[in-house]
Amino acid sequence: RLFSHRSFKAHPVVKFIFLVFGAATFQNSALKWSTDHRRHHLECDTDEDPYSITKGFFHAHFGWLLIKEKEKYKDKFAPDLLNDPLVLLQHKFYLPLCIIVGFGLPIYLGYLMGSILGGIAIVALFRIVFVHHMTFFINSLCHVVGTQPYSDSNTAKDSPIMALFTYGEGYHNFHHYFQTDFR
Repeated sequence: RLFSHRSFKAHPVVKFIFLVFGAATFQNSALKWSTDHRRHHLECDTDEDPYSITKGFFHAHFGWLLIKEKEKYKDKFAPDLLNDPLVLLQHKFYLPLCIIVGFGLPIYLGYLMGSILGGIAIVALFRIVFVHHMTFFINSLCHVVGTQPYSDSNTAKDSPIMALFTYGEGYHNFHHYFQTDFR
């Protein structure tokens, strides 16, 4: 919510921590992720929506990642983030940050606990796969299954089960209606 919707302001140290550990999700830089997310909200359920459920469940879940993005969308939806030096730093060094924080840190923690392989298998790979699919389910499942207590102007739905696994993100109808709310 900090980067994609400017829901709140944060101290630069907090922003830095979010950006470093956000890279460990392997879901693109904050600049790219926020650009896609803002576009999704603006163009929800249309052909311009990057992960529109109207193109099918597979497309919304992760098929959209297999399609090359059109140049006209690059950085168009997050011009404010292009002026943020911390966001640009994370964007520039995104891949090294992913590797260091997403794999290096878990391997090191595994080493400290006596199992480098455990650090790789459980902390790194399992976490990455789990977090990816939970995020993807917000794009797909939460546009198909659930309730629409706030608005039926788009396909976003609230799912208490998905909310449990995604720290509240499963309340997707709420999120589409109250985009800047960070609760």
